[in-house]
Order: sequence, then structure tokens, then C-alpha cells
Amino acid sequence: MEKIKVTVIGAGVVGLAVAARLALRFGHELLVVERREGFGRETSSRNSEVIHAGIYYPPGSLKAKLCVQGRRQLYELCRRYDIPCRQLGKLMVAVTADEEEQLEINLAQGRENGVEDLGMITAGRCRELEPAVKARAALFSPSTGIIDSHSLMRFYHQQAKSLGATFAFNTEVKRVEPAAGGYLLTTAPDSFRFSSAMVINCAGLGAAEVSRKAGIFTPLIHYAKGCYFSYNGKSPVSRLVYPVPPAGGHGLGIHATLDLGGRLRFGPDLEYLEKPDYLVDNARKKLFCRAVKRYLPDLDEKRLEPEMAGIRPRLQGPDGEWKDFIIREERETGFPGFFNLLGIESPGLTAAPAIADLVVKLLEDR
Repeated sequence: MEKIKVTVIGAGVVGLAVAARLALRFGHELLVVERREGFGRETSSRNSEVIHAGIYYPPGSLKAKLCVQGRRQLYELCRRYDIPCRQLGKLMVAVTADEEEQLEINLAQGRENGVEDLGMITAGRCRELEPAVKARAALFSPSTGIIDSHSLMRFYHQQAKSLGATFAFNTEVKRVEPAAGGYLLTTAPDSFRFSSAMVINCAGLGAAEVSRKAGIFTPLIHYAKGCYFSYNGKSPVSRLVYPVPPAGGHGLGIHATLDLGGRLRFGPDLEYLEKPDYLVDNARKKLFCRAVKRYLPDLDEKRLEPEMAGIRPRLQGPDGEWKDFIIREERETGFPGFFNLLGIESPGLTAAPAIADLVVKLLEDR
């Protein structure tokens, strides 16, 4: 029976970042298993591709710390290896007096998280920056940007492979059994069995299922669908524009984002599902128009077209409280050498390099 030192389950952006870091240490003793036909085929390829500053998350949380750290690392990585990105900046806009008060809360929270370049701007200054935007005031985040997530994932994949890591695509983990010195894994469709001293569960939407297969009590992960509509024609904005986020941590609101080609799209909204579904219903266009016209009142709704949907693995349910990432070794639950990464949604893309560093630290601290 083949013996592996470390198995990473999942080849989304976080699994790839973890693999690239671990390959520096384990090289040919590292295996990455992915159930899809290639890397980044689920959540990692269906998102806004935003490099977040670190405004939204409670101080001291993993999401806050890893977002701020990851954002700095990501920009440096892009500069060093010519990964396409652009630091466009973002306006979080308030259209009511109550929302103005919320901006002040977000400003204080962002600064406490270590986002040093945040600032409040007036309605007049907001009009100067983005004439099409309607706002009483705005929070300006210069360090927010966008990235070509596919280029980033390709970089991590190539780096891990060049250091000796093996990738097994179209391979799903069906069983995980504790065994002497680690874990015995069985994969489909070929029923291949191998042992691994350590397992890193980066399976995203399937992470809870993988964890339960090992016999670990795991919190429920909810499928949180987010649809996007693209804008056909020249964008009326040159920066990212976000509303004040809904209360309770239920998403960031339907926002305006740009890709590296300057194409505008709006989303995501938030809908909880029993199982993944990537269809975009054109009937949701009315909901999008209402939300966007609060801050872009002259939006030509005839130019909105359904584009795509993504599914986020959320620990927070539709009626639940805000939840942080779970990143831990399961030693205390009786599974040493099994590392769970659960509920890795936004800002997972931004935080990916910092998450990889944390996993390495957890391994070193064993």
C-alpha cells in the first residue's frame, strides 16, 4: 500500500495555496486530491475576484487577521510574479442617515483590524470620484482591489508541481479511516487505497462531508448561493461600489465590481439552498435593479444580463449569528494529524496566502 506524508483534499484557491507552501517542505511526499476535472472549479472560480481590505470582520477574528495579512501578501505576490491585479479602491456608500452611522462603525472596525488607509468622504467628494453614484457619505478603501483568480490558482498549481507535489483530479475521497500513524483513504472511481500521515481538509463545499467521513463531529455547512448580473456596455463607475452591509453578517449586499478588462457586474445576492444549483433566474433582475438603483439611480436596467452563480460554504445559517473560519487540527477531538478548514467563504480568496501560513504553523506546532 502506498504511503503519503501529507494529503491535501481540495484544489480550490485555498487548497492550492496550502499545497504550494507545504510542497516547499514535503515535495514528492505531498498529494493533492480533487474531485473535479481541474483546479478551482467550484467556489474559487465563481466569485467577485475582489482583494478585500479587511473592513467587515470582528476584530480579533480569523477572518479579520487573515484578510489583512493575506491582502498584503497577495499584492506582493502579484507584483513579484506578474499575476494580474489592480488596486482600484472601493467606495462603501450610505444613502440614509442610519447608514451614515453604520459607516462610522465600519471605519472604526476596519482601523482596529489594521486597515490603515480607510477614510470617510463627503457626498461632494464621492461625486467627484464617481459622478454616477448617489450617496450622503462614503467610506473610501484605497487598498481594495481585484485579481485574476485563475492566474493566481495557476501560479500556485505550477509552484506546487515544480516542487514535487502530485495532483490527482477526478478523484473523490470516499472513506477516511484512522489508522496506525495516520489515516487510510479510499478514493473513487478506482477504489484506490493509500495511507497518509497527515490530512489537510480544504474541500470547500465538501469539507463538512469529508470531515464526517473521518468520524469527526462537524458543524453544518450551508450552501449559500449568490447570483451575478453583468452590465452590457461601458461601466458608469471606475471603482468598486458597495452598499452598507446588511445587519447580522448576512452577506455584503449586492455590489458593483469590475473585472480586469473593465467589465461591470453586480452581485452576489444571498439565497440558502438544500443542494448546489448554479442556475441564474432572470426574474431576480428586478431584485438586483432595486438594490443597485439605491446607489446608481440612473442604471439602465435593460443592460443587465444574467451571468453566473456561485455557492459559498457558510457556517452561518439564514437565521444564525455571524461565524468565523474554522482552521484547526482535530487533535482535541481524537484525530491528531487531521486538519480541518471549514466555512472558508469570503474573504477566503484574499486570505489564501495567510491561511496557508497558518496551516504550516499548525503543522510545526504539533
